[in-house]
This record gives sequence, structure tokens and C-alpha cells, in this order.
Amino acid sequence: MLFRNVATGLAGRQVSKTLGGGTLGTIAAAALPFVARKGLGPLGLALSAGWVAKQGLDYVRRRRLERQVYPDKAAPVTPPVAAPAA
Repeated sequence: MLFRNVATGLAGRQVSKTLGGGTLGTIAAAALPFVARKGLGPLGLALSAGWVAKQGLDYVRRRRLERQVYPDKAAPVTPPVAAPAA
């Protein structure tokens, strides 16, 4: 609980500086704890789900590239040089 108060206080001060202080900055800084309490849970869940999906996709792509190896028989070979005509 204490960490949340400190974190929202620091974030509120940064938001106030970014918005140039004044009334708008003060209102935004005061609203930040309420927004954080209601909105960060679903936002964190969405970000976590996106990260897991990206890791899974990277794993599949990496495995597909590892299996994509050409056998020796399929390797390109340069054609033999023709003998000069006499």
C-alpha cells in the first residue's frame, strides 16, 4: 500500500511537470491514483498476454528455422565446364 502511494505520488509529479504544472497538471496528478487503481490491472493483464503470445510466436519461428536445413543432395552444384570444340 505504501509503495503504491509513493509510486503514484512520483508519477503524479512527473505528469504535472510534463503538462506544465498549473491547474491541468494538478488535476491530472490528483486523478492519477484513481486511474491507476482501476485501469492498471486490466492493462497489466493485456500486456502480459501480449508478451506471452510474442514469446510463443518467436519460439515457433525459431523452431521452424532450425528445421529448415538443406540436405547435401539438394545443395546447388556448379555445372561442369564444357571442353573447347576442336
